[in-house]
Amino acid sequence: MIESISDNLKNFLPKQTKKVYSPVGKCIYCGSTEELSLEHIIPFGLGGNLELPDASCRTCAKITSTFEHTCQRTMYGPLRLLYQLPSRRKKKRPKKLPLKIKKTPTDDWSYTEIVQEKYPFLVLFPYLAVPHLLTNETNPINIGAKTNRLWIRGASPSYVFNDLMEKLVNELQVYSIMPEGKASVPEFCQLLGKIAHSFAVGELGYNGFEPLLLKVIVKNDLSESDSFIGSLENDEPPSNHLHEISLGSSSKGYIVVRVRLLAKLGSPTYFVIVGKKC
Repeated sequence: MIESISDNLKNFLPKQTKKVYSPVGKCIYCGSTEELSLEHIIPFGLGGNLELPDASCRTCAKITSTFEHTCQRTMYGPLRLLYQLPSRRKKKRPKKLPLKIKKTPTDDWSYTEIVQEKYPFLVLFPYLAVPHLLTNETNPINIGAKTNRLWIRGASPSYVFNDLMEKLVNELQVYSIMPEGKASVPEFCQLLGKIAHSFAVGELGYNGFEPLLLKVIVKNDLSESDSFIGSLENDEPPSNHLHEISLGSSSKGYIVVRVRLLAKLGSPTYFVIVGKKC
């Protein structure tokens, strides 16, 4: 039986307190001073309310928006619909979603459209190993942005998840239903890197640290991302906050950002090494 997140939708996800940092005046990814735009540290589409003005050039904004959109639409699209998280394209939000079904025991899996109000789905977060730079490993083997274990919760609008599954089997007159979810681990690691890096710039200033994540964020080089980005691998209780983010440091002189997205759901905590102390 899949553990489910809360089914009480009204005001379940709290709003993040708004904070606007001082304008940076140059792109925090490449240093350009041309065509700068506002950077949402945590994506707007996930309810992020921490803003870094004049912080991203058009070229870098296009790069970061690509992996942000992948995470928001692919990993958390149904969740954003369920909890009505912000969108700049509300009128284009789908009314129906594809549900994977098997009509008889011998049939292949197929899809049928179902209204969003009855759609069961899975919310996934990847568990990652502790970043190598925080361990005592002398010769770590880098595997990049990969995982073999996921945090999984079932979600559904207005119904207890497993009750809805049974109800839909009867209503649709099918043999079985397979709720789906996706974990785009490389893009998610880039998202964590972008969140942590921009948060560190907001808190410490553009020249407040020696950055280590730029190749992960804008060069799409994830070959050593597990040296910088990792997580706790144990379940944690839900938080009272939408997101949690804080700044710290390690005994080895690294700046470390703690990130917990959608913490209200009981999601994993991630640790991201953004740079070295100046």
